[in-house]
Amino acid sequence: MKTLHITFPRHIAILYWMIRTSEAFETMQEFISLLWTALRRYPFSFVGLSYMFLSMAFCYWPISGHWFAGFMMMSLPVALIWGGLASIFLLVKKQRVVATVGLVWCLLATPLARRFMGVGTEKPMTALQNANSLKVLSFNSAKFADFPSDFAQWNELDADIACFQEYSPNATVEKNYSEKAVLLADDLTEEVGLGLLSKYPIVKKYGRIWNREGQPNINGYIVADIAYKGDTVRVVNVHFWSMGIRINQAFDALQEGKIASFFRELGDSFGRLKFGFDSRYQQIDEVQEYVAGSRYPVILCGDFNETPFGYAYGKMSLLYKNAFEEVGKGMGFTLNRQPYFVRIDQQFYSHQWQIQSRETVSSVGFSDHFPLMAHYTLNKPVDLNPQVLVAKVD
Repeated sequence: MKTLHITFPRHIAILYWMIRTSEAFETMQEFISLLWTALRRYPFSFVGLSYMFLSMAFCYWPISGHWFAGFMMMSLPVALIWGGLASIFLLVKKQRVVATVGLVWCLLATPLARRFMGVGTEKPMTALQNANSLKVLSFNSAKFADFPSDFAQWNELDADIACFQEYSPNATVEKNYSEKAVLLADDLTEEVGLGLLSKYPIVKKYGRIWNREGQPNINGYIVADIAYKGDTVRVVNVHFWSMGIRINQAFDALQEGKIASFFRELGDSFGRLKFGFDSRYQQIDEVQEYVAGSRYPVILCGDFNETPFGYAYGKMSLLYKNAFEEVGKGMGFTLNRQPYFVRIDQQFYSHQWQIQSRETVSSVGFSDHFPLMAHYTLNKPVDLNPQVLVAKVD
């Protein structure tokens, strides 16, 4: 039987021999051996560190829209707790190198904490800035189903531009605006969809309602180019696909001692979350086509239906700043039902804007979401002669 000999160029063979005989190679071998021994002794801690690293990496660089990556991103707070405890445990067990690496990873996640906890303050405006400011409202109004006839908080909802999700035509609201772009579902007996109302002229508009088989088609987006004080700005109202998870039913079943029903609801929620992650992966890419290359200043707001550690949020963060991260205070939770401790409504803006304030209007409680109000000033003009184009949204 013939022996197969593989030959390398002479300089590569010499380099390989030098590495094999060097102290660095021996040190690396020893490190890998120690790492493998520690891994076999403390597998739970190593899994925790690995999970923390992957979750953090996906949040910084959302390169995958796969549902598994979505779950990992959303679980970052849990991953950080797990990884931090694992690092401390390994430090106690004198696995100092690995423990140090884990603690450094925890510190590298610090900038991501801004997505969860706001420490910003409102920026004082000069008289000129105040005269050229733009007030933007984003609100999932839940079809105005529980809108009180004697509603007296108009001053808290008064805005130059209002973006509504789950919008049903409301004459009381629309009378405060001179322009509107509305997209409604065409497969429902009731009128519900997206609404973008403006006190400034809308010169171009486009939108789409996504088709969701077996579910109400109320999710989509509206893009509106608006003539604003001699400039053109682009405002985008989005409502990404709802998860449809039934947290209330799961809590109720647990309180009633119905363990089987509790786990059944959790399993159903898992399936809905998986479906939601896969769907928003495609939707955020479609929306980005209208904002990534925009020559106009952009404000994008709406109901993202995921936490700030989700894929859609991460992708948008690569392009624009988030209003809450810049000037938000506290937790900024926007959901007015269980689970209350989440912020799924967002406002993003491009670099041409300067944000002055951002507020969750928790005093307005007729919807299952709280309204978001943000105050912007434009840093520089972009288009001094906007042209009126054919609108594609009624």
